[in-house]
Amino acid sequence: MSDRSHHLIAVSCGLCGADDPEPLGWLDDIRYGTLPHPVQLVACRVCGFRYLTPQPQPGSEALFYPAGYDPYRRTGWTATARRLLLRREVRVLWPYLAPPRHVLEIGCATGELLFIIRAAGNPFVSGIEPDPDAARIALRHGLDVRIGTLETLALPSTAYDTVLLQHVLEHLPEPGRALARVAELLRPGGTLVLWLPNGDSWAARCFGSAWMGYDPPRHRSVFTPATLLRACAQVGLEIIAEHHEWHGLEWAWGLRLLARAKGWRRIEHTLARLHFAAILATTPIALAAALARRSGRIRILARKRVPGS
Repeated sequence: MSDRSHHLIAVSCGLCGADDPEPLGWLDDIRYGTLPHPVQLVACRVCGFRYLTPQPQPGSEALFYPAGYDPYRRTGWTATARRLLLRREVRVLWPYLAPPRHVLEIGCATGELLFIIRAAGNPFVSGIEPDPDAARIALRHGLDVRIGTLETLALPSTAYDTVLLQHVLEHLPEPGRALARVAELLRPGGTLVLWLPNGDSWAARCFGSAWMGYDPPRHRSVFTPATLLRACAQVGLEIIAEHHEWHGLEWAWGLRLLARAKGWRRIEHTLARLHFAAILATTPIALAAALARRSGRIRILARKRVPGS
């Protein structure tokens, strides 16, 4: 564990590049325990963006993603519930996903979302994924997935009608540059669909450092609708829709992580056994947060501006 401290480096703001951070607090890896010490959550005094410092240095990311990392290894009822939610998302977003649209998913993991879009009737789907093992699972399903990142792969500009980032943007070391690259990949009038944690949420305020949306150091930054609006506008993207999730997943996880942080092992084990029941029990709170536009998990749609419009 101590060796990992050498793989953490101080960083400046990932949106505006300023190196003028205001300390907000300390975060530890409560979920997986990969950090040798807590890291600091800061806000850029220039643009207000919140981010972690220090962060994993380039090339060392795999040290902080354990073998059991959930997005790569979902099984059982968790996998079933996720597939049902993704199918619902595809139905809602079908106007942006239907053929002949060319759809690219960045950070597609095992290709689960792409597989569902293809099964719904659009064969023009592709993805990129940095984790070779996850990408190979997608390839075994016959999906067009390339191993790499936005920085390492040569992708054609203005070639895609829709780009998907499903809980990916918060993982990237330079999210501002990533959004600019996404804008280049989209055709004029094309759509970016973002799923990500919302730092301006009731759950973030309630659970503090135990909020699942922090997840340091894998999540390097914390967006809010306001910082997303500014970041998208800077690269020619206009936010056209903002959806707040209403199920109790983040609240159930928040209770588990809070119990773990407090050392309440018996309570944590009980909550783990009753995880699905906790999701159902806390869904009314999540629904109230969604109605107040303060959910901890949001979906953003942004459109690339058409020149002259």
